[in-house]
Amino acid sequence: MTKLKILFNQTLMVSTAVLFGVGVQTFLRFLLQGEADFTWPWYTPFSIVLTGFLCALPTMLILNGEADSKKKGIIRTLVHFVLVGGVVSFCGYLFGWYDNLADYLPILIMYILIYMFVWFYTLWLLKSDEKKINEAIKRFTDEE
Repeated sequence: MTKLKILFNQTLMVSTAVLFGVGVQTFLRFLLQGEADFTWPWYTPFSIVLTGFLCALPTMLILNGEADSKKKGIIRTLVHFVLVGGVVSFCGYLFGWYDNLADYLPILIMYILIYMFVWFYTLWLLKSDEKKINEAIKRFTDEE
């Protein structure tokens, strides 16, 4: 899969997952507290897409490096997790998604869940592309 395709897919996945998470959070607030109104500043949808894009950028770093060992792969993944978490935290602070720790905790939980979803889905896409390439190579070598 090309890097541009991965960047686009991850931006789309992260943005969609954040919107879904906000929807679930708002629905729970309605069920538990009876709050039926929900308003956003004009820039919030743009801030979600921008944050999704900025979260997808560190993935290019993790995909560029060769995994020499399992230990280096784990370290690279942990660094990626912290980098992306920093991006989410910074963007959340910058765009006013949270004001205090109580507002930040749901964002942190959503971040962890979305990170796992995007990570596994991206691995699945990469394996799927690898399988297609191997089948094409096999068909090519079988013809000769």
